[in-house]
Amino acid sequence: MKFIKLFTAFLLAFFFISCSNVQQPNKSVADEAKIEKNKQIAVLNEVSEITRTAQSLEHLGRDMNSYRLAPDAESRRTCSKLMADRQREITDLETKIKKLPVEYGDRLASILPDLNQCVDCSTKAMESCVKSRASINKTIKEIFP
Repeated sequence: MKFIKLFTAFLLAFFFISCSNVQQPNKSVADEAKIEKNKQIAVLNEVSEITRTAQSLEHLGRDMNSYRLAPDAESRRTCSKLMADRQREITDLETKIKKLPVEYGDRLASILPDLNQCVDCSTKAMESCVKSRASINKTIKEIFP
């Protein structure tokens, strides 16, 4: 009887030890490829959002032209307020761009100087809007051929 109790205890101990050492199966190569593809899609979605925001800011910069050209003080104040708000948005855009992988971040960062000048109140801002639009369109074609 003592032998049966010892044998049972040994079997139970062996069972618990062997069950606790079971390793989880490794992720398959297909799972890792799927994860990597999902990451790439997420990056491209972020790039797409950034380019849409840049296009919107370029349009808003063009819309500021009536305030730039107006001689009255109220228009100048409105322009200054719009400029501050939009340049803040460009700073936020720059922060997002810096978080992207280099192959996208470098391309998108190149559109920011002209875009920043496009939303400025200077009389030469429209020239920057033209350059900005061309730069944005070129970048979009490079990233999304």
